[in-house]
Amino acid sequence: MNKRKTFDVQQFRVFVNNSLVLDYSDEHKEGLITALEHVLTTTGNYKGFRYVYTDSERPCLDDPKDGNVCNPNWTRRHELFRNYF
Repeated sequence: MNKRKTFDVQQFRVFVNNSLVLDYSDEHKEGLITALEHVLTTTGNYKGFRYVYTDSERPCLDDPKDGNVCNPNWTRRHELFRNYF
């Protein structure tokens, strides 16, 4: 029986993107992110990511007086809600 020596990088990306929205622990999500970023970078497929959030949870809010200001409600947990391209 032949052993498969490769796997589908895009399929792994989709798997991780779908997993990051599930109710896994922060540590589990950090592990998925680390593994995916390593695979994407190593294979030349890294195209960035975007945060997944609602308008009230945005990392920076538009402030007409001061421009963008950091949202004090943005937490480490919000950093884990990502979608990789």
